[in-house]
Amino acid sequence: MSSAAIQFSLLSSELGLIHAYGAEAEKFLQGQFSNDLRSLTSAGQGQWSSYSTAKGRMIANFYVQRTGDQFWLSLSSSLVDVLAERLRKFRMMAKLDIENAEPDYAIMAIYGAGAGDLLSKVLECAIPELENEGVARDDWLLTRLPWANLEIFQLIAPRKKLADLTHLLSQSGGQEAPIEQWRLAAIQAGVAYISLDTTEKVIPQELNLEVLGGINFKKGCYPGQEIVARSHYLGKLKNQMYGVSAHQPLQAGDEIFAESMGEQSIGLIINAAESASGQYAALAVLRAANAGEMLRVGALDGAEVHVQKLPYTLPLDMPKEA
Repeated sequence: MSSAAIQFSLLSSELGLIHAYGAEAEKFLQGQFSNDLRSLTSAGQGQWSSYSTAKGRMIANFYVQRTGDQFWLSLSSSLVDVLAERLRKFRMMAKLDIENAEPDYAIMAIYGAGAGDLLSKVLECAIPELENEGVARDDWLLTRLPWANLEIFQLIAPRKKLADLTHLLSQSGGQEAPIEQWRLAAIQAGVAYISLDTTEKVIPQELNLEVLGGINFKKGCYPGQEIVARSHYLGKLKNQMYGVSAHQPLQAGDEIFAESMGEQSIGLIINAAESASGQYAALAVLRAANAGEMLRVGALDGAEVHVQKLPYTLPLDMPKEA
C-alpha cells in the first residue's frame, strides 16, 4: 500500500476524552477499571479497559493512554460526562483531577500500511512498532493501537496542533477520511465502543474485551469484578460479540431476534456503519447458542442479519485455563 492509501480521521464527533491526572490518579483508577494500570510503565503506552456497575454491567469501555501520572481515556463522546461525573462521585479525598479534555484536546487516528513511516517523517521522531507502545512529548501523545489486520495509531493533541498536522499529513501523501471510514475500520477489526444507547447492557467479556487485552483477572478488586471473574473461571459466559451484516441500516441499541427464542431478544447492536451502497456492517453481542440461526433485527419479522467472522478468536473459542 502506498502512502496515498494512508488515511487519517479526526474523531471528535465519535470519541471524547477524559483526562485524569494527579499524584493518586493511578491508585484511584486502579480500583475502578478492569485492567491493570500498573502495567503501563513507559510514556505513551496504552491498553483497553472498562468501567462497570457493581453488577458487572459496563458503563463504558475505553482505550487508556498514559504518561507519568496522567491518564487519557478515549470513549464514546456520548458517555464522557456520564463517566467523568461517576468517577468524581467516588473520588472522595483522592488527589487527582478528572476532566472532560474538550475543547482543548482532540483525537486523530492515522491508519493504513506505512502509517508509522509517514508519522515518523511528519512528527520527526521514532514511532512505536509494537502494539500498545507509544511516544509522548510535551503537548501530544501517540500510541500504536492493537487492532487486528490494521496498522493504526491514535494521537491525542491540542486542537491547533491537530489542525497543523492535518495539513502536513495531506502534503506528505496521507488522505483525510470521514469519520464513517474510521467507524467501518473499527467494526472490521472487531473493536467496539459502548455508547449511551448501550450503556449498562453487557459485561466486559461480552464485548470481547478479554480477547482484546482489556481485562486483568489477577489485579485487585474493582466494581463488577466478582461477576467478571465468575464468568471467566466458572464458564458462565453465554454471549459474545460477532460481526454482522444486513441490507438495511443498523443502529446501536437495535435488538436481534431468533425464531427459536420467540419475542425474547438474543442480541444487541453495539456499533454500526454503512459498508457499501445498500450494505451495512455492525458489531453485535449475541447469545452464542443462537448465533447460527436465522437472525432478524428489530422484531421477529424484521430484516435478516447475517453473522460475519471477526479477525480474532472469540472468547468462547479460546483454550480454557487448566
